[in-house]
Amino acid sequence: MEQKELPLNSPEAKALLRDPTALRTLIQSDQAKQLIALLQRQGNLNDAARQAKNGDMRALQQMLNQVSAAPEGQKAISRIQKQIQG
Repeated sequence: MEQKELPLNSPEAKALLRDPTALRTLIQSDQAKQLIALLQRQGNLNDAARQAKNGDMRALQQMLNQVSAAPEGQKAISRIQKQIQG
């Protein structure tokens, strides 16, 4: 399954970040919870998120790459992308 990349600077992501209600809804969705669970299986998600917040995306990107390589991860990411795109 080919994944369309949805960068954080895309119009959809920018709109989502400007809408706290939509962002909260996305974060609380079953799709986001599934993706978080998949990421947690890859390692210490909290450390990777902390590093990303400080500008070092390598650990989080590696975790995302591992998750997106599996069919279950591809499906979760695809559902989130569809939810973001409306």
